[in-house]
Amino acid sequence: MPLELKARLARLVASLRGARDPERALPRRVRQTVDPLRQAGARPRLKIVCLDVDHGDATLIIFPTGRVALVDSAKEAWCRSRVLPFLRDHAIGELSYYLTTHYHEDHVGLRDEIIRELLVKQVWDYRSFEPGAELELEGTRLTILNAHGDSSDENDRSLAFRLELDGFVYCHGADLYADGQERILARFPERVRAHVYRANHHLHGSFSQRHLREVDPVLVVVSAQEAVYERVAYTRDFLEAVRALRAAGGRLRDVHLTLEKGNVLIWANGESDWGYSSYSPRVILCDLYP
Repeated sequence: MPLELKARLARLVASLRGARDPERALPRRVRQTVDPLRQAGARPRLKIVCLDVDHGDATLIIFPTGRVALVDSAKEAWCRSRVLPFLRDHAIGELSYYLTTHYHEDHVGLRDEIIRELLVKQVWDYRSFEPGAELELEGTRLTILNAHGDSSDENDRSLAFRLELDGFVYCHGADLYADGQERILARFPERVRAHVYRANHHLHGSFSQRHLREVDPVLVVVSAQEAVYERVAYTRDFLEAVRALRAAGGRLRDVHLTLEKGNVLIWANGESDWGYSSYSPRVILCDLYP
């Protein structure tokens, strides 16, 4: 058999093995043909990557100053297979900030190792702030919407926040239940509207339709596993709210479930200059960092 044909057969067998067991397949070291960051024209000032980590959360924020924050770090297994490789593949060797929204296992994978090995400068969690606290953070404004003192339930006291850059707003719902969402509406009615909403608690548990209507997002990102398709919070409450938003002429354009879309990249220069893209976790983005 000619050597060229043998090589082609070997590549075919390898690809089939990867298709059967994607978690064991080698990372795709190729870069996207059309890079969403290049589509943005001028280099984006703010980049947010919602990583596909099954039922859990891990969100990377690259600020206008170039400094990097990690919000939660998924379950330990997913931190090893998705979070740490992502940082390594994108040449992110240290973190300026590490935020823990709360201490359930699907949010704190390898927390101590990350703090130690990635030389984290500032470690925050839900005890670090009070609701309503605001701070200028690396060229953005961070507003705390929910924190530890708000509830005795671990999910409902998780750290929810609003991040703004020149009118563009990203809202992180953490693992709140419906009563936590309603609490935010009551306290901060003028601060809930956002362009991007990171849905609360993987849409697992109670969900406030009124809250989503008031957020009136353009994009909703849901970090979830297949079980979301069996949850009333998603199949009834969330989808009813989505239909109501669209019927009322709301801004909603897309709902990205990470289990369907993969990683979700959001870039922004301001209210009138922002966008998003989803892509395979095995793709390495051009020019993400630095």
